[in-house]
Amino acid sequence: MDSRKQPPWRQPQAHRDTNLPPLTVWNSLTRSKTPFVTLDPKGRKVTWYACGPTVYDDAHLGHARNYVSTDIIRRILKDYFKFDVEFVINITDVDDKTSVWIIVRGRQQHLFSEFLASHPDVNPDVLKTTQLAYYAYIKKNLQLINEGTKPEDFGTEAERVYGGVLKGEALEGNRKPGDREAKVRMHVRTITIAAAMISRIAKMFNQGPVEQPESLENEVITSEDFYEATQDVILPYLDQLRGSTVPGDAYEIFTKLTKKYEEHFMRDMRDLNVLDPDEITRVTEYGQEIADFVERIVANNFGYVTPDGSVYFDIKSFEEAGHPYARLEPWNRNNQPLQRDGEGTLSHAVEKRSPDDFALWKASRPGEPSWKSQWGPGRPGWHIECSAMASSRLGSQIDIHSGGIDLAFPHHDNELAQSEAFWSEKKQQWVNYFLHMGHLSIQGSKMSKSLKNFTTVRSALDKGDWTPRSLRIVFLLGGWRDGVEITPELIQTASVWEDKLNNFFVKVKDPSGPGATTDITSDPNISLAQALATTKAKAHQYFCDSFDTPKVMRVISELVSTFNNVDQNANLNEVQDLAQWVTRIVTILGLNGKVSPESCGIGWEGTDIPEPAKPFLYPLSTMRDALREAAKSQSEVTHRQLKAITGQTPVDESLVSQASRSYFQVFKDFRARISPSNSEDTAKSSKELLSLCDRLRDVELFDLGIYLEDRENKPALVRPVTRDLLQSREEQTRKMLLKQQEKEKQEKLAKERLEKGRLSHLDMFRTSEYSAWDEDGMPTKDAAGEPINKSRSKKLRRDWERQKKAHETWIASQSTGS
Repeated sequence: MDSRKQPPWRQPQAHRDTNLPPLTVWNSLTRSKTPFVTLDPKGRKVTWYACGPTVYDDAHLGHARNYVSTDIIRRILKDYFKFDVEFVINITDVDDKTSVWIIVRGRQQHLFSEFLASHPDVNPDVLKTTQLAYYAYIKKNLQLINEGTKPEDFGTEAERVYGGVLKGEALEGNRKPGDREAKVRMHVRTITIAAAMISRIAKMFNQGPVEQPESLENEVITSEDFYEATQDVILPYLDQLRGSTVPGDAYEIFTKLTKKYEEHFMRDMRDLNVLDPDEITRVTEYGQEIADFVERIVANNFGYVTPDGSVYFDIKSFEEAGHPYARLEPWNRNNQPLQRDGEGTLSHAVEKRSPDDFALWKASRPGEPSWKSQWGPGRPGWHIECSAMASSRLGSQIDIHSGGIDLAFPHHDNELAQSEAFWSEKKQQWVNYFLHMGHLSIQGSKMSKSLKNFTTVRSALDKGDWTPRSLRIVFLLGGWRDGVEITPELIQTASVWEDKLNNFFVKVKDPSGPGATTDITSDPNISLAQALATTKAKAHQYFCDSFDTPKVMRVISELVSTFNNVDQNANLNEVQDLAQWVTRIVTILGLNGKVSPESCGIGWEGTDIPEPAKPFLYPLSTMRDALREAAKSQSEVTHRQLKAITGQTPVDESLVSQASRSYFQVFKDFRARISPSNSEDTAKSSKELLSLCDRLRDVELFDLGIYLEDRENKPALVRPVTRDLLQSREEQTRKMLLKQQEKEKQEKLAKERLEKGRLSHLDMFRTSEYSAWDEDGMPTKDAAGEPINKSRSKKLRRDWERQKKAHETWIASQSTGS
């Protein structure tokens, strides 16, 4: 079969349930949108296997893009279309492809720990080892740099050789920079940090006794500082020297790192509001099952054993039996770089029947993890793990298989081939729908652990750069299968959308908000009920169109705009229906925390004030509204007006709960400040009262996480402080600080100018530089008794005039006391 031709996609048989949605899904198998028909005869159950993370480091925003987008589709299937989704994800803790990061990284960390234990303090031997590691790293990773470049010269040499790349240019020609350039920048950054530390330590050893290095100019460098700066060059060097000494069955060495980062991954995904999988599979827990899986493929004549004890998939035999290969990306059928990348960097030369054949089982070398098999000690190939685990948990056929787009070839194509080879007697398609998530890009290159061009999820959340909601909104605004490059424009669009929904939910939940006045009728020109019906129909159409969330987000925004145009003239029932539907949809999309779509009420997390605050905040806001209205209409507010505004009903403090106390205290203090004195004739300045109202809004309540949004001819909105409000306040504070600093700077300059005027112009030139002066104190002769020439006299006269003016200003300041 010509693999370059797209083979026919085997549509699952139509199920008996005719009431299912007309859902179509972009399927990588057909490279088109195809009707979604499940394997389940009733059409309700969906089996889904997702390629999970390779856990050797913390998850980054590129991972968030994949797994949040996967979570969005899973939620839509489960909560919108009401499918019963069985979701299985794997954790890659040891395999062949990622062994460069998992096997090697785990082994490197083990060897590094041993090195630290035997070298807790930095000494000449450690320095020598690190210098050798430095030179080895350059030789392997930065071939254009002379491998003998000394650490102290590295920065200059790197700028000379790779200066253009470091500025964002391509390595060669006019092509767009990408992963190659990102790798160069990563390696230069790694060596730069290490080289600087090596140079500093070398200088310290040269200055003091070798056994006890002295600090250079009182500089103190701890062992922790040294190893932190140099470990990325030491790790591969130690592995090169001693990696083969690690026992193959010491699995704890290889999985110690992965267990730690699996925990981190699950924590980060939960913090991003990604639903837990129904089941997690791990490669290290399926060693024997994977070996058995490979054995059956060989028995079916689709695999062969090489002399070293490795097992390879026989593509020719597979195709001769009538099976297509490279169905997902047939154009990559003979892409040798991708094939080699799929084999993993620990692969070694073997006698393969075809260069395209790929490893099912790899004979382990010294220092690599191994399991027993009939072919000798070995480990799984990259692709076989998913085939064996997915088949074990979900059977001979699966509805959905998903992962990042970079996995389509060779990983998923090889999975598909070897799985259908395993189940060949069934003569059926192993997976019906492949869903591939687009990448998250930065500076033209995908985010990648290996490139180290990423921001971790934990860092992004802890710094406040992103929230789980804001990041998810960005992904929802882009198609799940499209690449996303985070730009200031995209961030701004997402922020505007989130702020718009925040305001909407605050308004519809406000006691004095839309529909609160029952005798107000709807605007006859705008029907919220009709707008909601139209939006529901459009959203359903877009959900059915391969989960088109960008369009769903757009129609939600348009519906909120319609509501804003009606606002106070809205019918209460229509507002409630609209708000409940919007809440349900954003909850289904995962924007409402852990809340279930079946019990979500109205609004999303962060738009309601705390329950303990309500008994005091709403009366406080009402009191402040009345006070502002009175103060804005007159210069003073009378005793009688203040008494009517503040009221006299006391609050029994013993009944105030601990959770309510901070809000009660603000209420109590504000009422006390504006309450009238005993004198019936006392009035308070409106300016003072308005200032108190502003302080209540901007400081006292803001610090409690509450904001009063003043509106023209409407009661203030009582709402939680949002991230945008915080950022706005921080920006305002920053501007005020800059303004104050500039004011102080100008005052200082004015003071300095004024102080210069202290010296009288009559005395300013009476120095040893001159020997004679006229009655104005102007020099007539220099120190040698020679007359001052005309041109110099003119210049001195100009200086004299300036000082005269400055002195007069100084005298005036003294008389006024300034």
